[in-house]
Amino acid sequence: MNTCIVLCLIAFVVAVVGRPGGQYTDRYDNINLDEILGNRRLLVPYIHCVLDEGRCTPDGRELKSHIKEALENDCAKCTENQRNGSRRVISYLINHEQEYWNKLAAKYDPTGKYSKKYENEYRAAQGYYYYNKESTLHLMQNGFPRIIMKTIIICLMSLAAVVIAYPRETYTDRFDNVNLDEILENRRLLVPYIKCILDQGKCSPDGKELKLHIKEALSNDCAKCTEKQKSGTRKVLTHIISNEKDYWNELKAKYDPDNNFSKKYEKEYGLV
Repeated sequence: MNTCIVLCLIAFVVAVVGRPGGQYTDRYDNINLDEILGNRRLLVPYIHCVLDEGRCTPDGRELKSHIKEALENDCAKCTENQRNGSRRVISYLINHEQEYWNKLAAKYDPTGKYSKKYENEYRAAQGYYYYNKESTLHLMQNGFPRIIMKTIIICLMSLAAVVIAYPRETYTDRFDNVNLDEILENRRLLVPYIKCILDQGKCSPDGKELKLHIKEALSNDCAKCTEKQKSGTRKVLTHIISNEKDYWNELKAKYDPDNNFSKKYEKEYGLV
C-alpha cells in the first residue's frame, strides 16, 4: 500500500493553498509519479506516518487530517489529472502492496463499508488476469482502480488531495507545529530545503510552497505570517545568519540583491 499512500503524502502536500471553486489545487498535477512509485525508500516513511507507525513530515500530517473527507466524498474535488494519476498508483498498489492495503483498510475503513465491495470485485478480476494479461492491463488503465477502496485511495493518490482552497489574509497554518529544532539541528534535513529555495536541488511539496512566499515574507517582515510562523522565522533566520553564512549570502543574492531588507535582519540577529 506503500505506494498509494506515499504518493499522496509526498506529492501533495501540503504546503498547498487550495484554489477557489471547491477543487483541490492542481499545483502538483505534473509530478513524476514513476519516480515516486519506483523508490520504496521514499515511500515507506510516509506510509508509516499515515498508519501511525512512525514520524510524520508536515505533508504527511496534513494528509492524515483529510483522509476522512477523501473517504466520504469520493474524491469529488479532484482534477481529471489527479484522478488519472490515482488510477496509475492504485494499479501499482493492487499488484504490489497488498499488505499495506490491508493495513490501510483496517485503519480507515474498519467496518468494511467501502473496502469489502472493491476487494470482492478485485478478487473476481484477479483470476482473469492470469488468462488474459493484456486485457487486464487495458482494464486497469481504464477504470479498474475503482475496484479497490476507491474513495480512500483515489483521494490519497490525487495529486493535491490534501487541501480545500479558501481565501485567507495569512499564510496557511498547516505547518505551524513542525519541529524546527529537529530540522535546524540536522544539516541533512536543513540543507535540502535551502538548496530548494536557491533552485539548486529538488523541492519537497512544502519546500515548493515556502519558495513561493519567501521573498514576500522577507520583504514585508512576515506581515501575513501567523504568530507561530513569525516566531519560527526569527529562529530560522538567527540560525542561518549565525551558522550558515555562505548560504545566507546566497539567499540574499537571490532574494534581496539590492539589500533592501537583509541588512535589517543581519543587524537584528547580530551579524553586524
